[in-house]
Amino acid sequence: MLKISKLIPAGSITLGLTTLASYALGLLRDRTFAQTFGASRALDAYNAAFLIPDLLFNILIASGIAAAFVPIFLEIFHSNRQKAYEYTSSVISGATGLMLFSAVVIFLFADSIAFLAAPGFIKEDLALVAKILRILAISPILFGISNTFGAMLVAKKRFLFYGLSPIMYNLGIIGGVIFLSPNFGVIGIAIGTVVGAFLHMLMRCIDAVLSGFRFKLNFQFKTPEFKKTIQLMIPKMFGHPVELAMFWGFTVIASGLSVGSVAIMSFARNFQSVPVSLIGITFSTTAFPVMAKAISDHSQEEFKKTLKNSFWLILGGSVLAALVTFLIREPLIRIVLGGGNFTEEAIQRTATMLGVFTLAMPTESLRHLLARAFYATKNTTVPVVLSIIGLCIAVGGGYLLAPSLDILAIPVAFSTASLIELIFLMLLLPYRLKRLPSAPQVDGELDPHQA
Repeated sequence: MLKISKLIPAGSITLGLTTLASYALGLLRDRTFAQTFGASRALDAYNAAFLIPDLLFNILIASGIAAAFVPIFLEIFHSNRQKAYEYTSSVISGATGLMLFSAVVIFLFADSIAFLAAPGFIKEDLALVAKILRILAISPILFGISNTFGAMLVAKKRFLFYGLSPIMYNLGIIGGVIFLSPNFGVIGIAIGTVVGAFLHMLMRCIDAVLSGFRFKLNFQFKTPEFKKTIQLMIPKMFGHPVELAMFWGFTVIASGLSVGSVAIMSFARNFQSVPVSLIGITFSTTAFPVMAKAISDHSQEEFKKTLKNSFWLILGGSVLAALVTFLIREPLIRIVLGGGNFTEEAIQRTATMLGVFTLAMPTESLRHLLARAFYATKNTTVPVVLSIIGLCIAVGGGYLLAPSLDILAIPVAFSTASLIELIFLMLLLPYRLKRLPSAPQVDGELDPHQA
């Protein structure tokens, strides 16, 4: 009998369960948002402010930590564990310094950045966005450290604390709404977000220490490993943040629509992203180190087997999830968000938008897997180029369709872009595999096509 471990990459169940718990808390978080603030301009301001530090962090750090760090760390770790930990410390040191500098920039220029985030807001609303921005500027520093720990834990296939960290993050935000917003309003959410980011980092830090890692401040940025990391990160710096840039563009579009449009878009997107994360990102994340090791061992057969198994698991699960979500979207929104300050009109608008967003569940889930397949071959360029093309299609389409479709232009454009990206990833991956070496290279050098 075929063992389930042959079909499902190790750690998928652990990561899947923690992801499920995290997104259950995410929905509870959204319920506290909706009940407390409704589809209000205050919540619009928080969502708009949240995008900027998150986008900057993703451009500068998260863009390549997993894609570049995991295969490089694995190569070093199997031969020299101490050197691998020194490399990890240098990445943490560099990420922290860069994010600290970025936080200072956000704090100093928050007023100007607020206008870029939501140009459709009036002066008073922009002032609130700027105030929230100055608080949220702290969180990218914490996430820079946390994501490096996370990449190391993924490489080691340690998924429990890695998966628990988003749970703690959501608990921090929920705590901000419950305990701080009665006195501080929407500012309480911002403070809770920073607390949640600290807890996110703490969980991964604990497991990194348990796994044997000891951090030492390390500014050795001229090592071949660090240079290779930067080399692989540069293309990803333009690709990984594309989704956030896309929703920044959508936020700009929504800020010119009726009050609450930004919040409604955020709520609908959060519901849509639950199956994508639970199915698409979970299986993609756990398959990634297996595919990377297969390529490192020059075993394309093992690579293709892992990719094929994960592809069909993700496709079947995401299609089923999309159908179920579409059928229950209105009662789901009503149960989770309805009541309090979240009106019947807001429920209907959110449910309609979620219905269109379900079209992208299978394609977005599979995009995560195919992108990681390219990363495993040490190629970040192809997914980046395609994601930028998708960004242009999504934001451009949303802008052109908004006058006729109103807020529904956003999920229509997003779903179209997601499908186009997936088609091209599937077409180009076989060509990438053909260019990989079939035997180890002399003196441990990488094939020039792997750069």
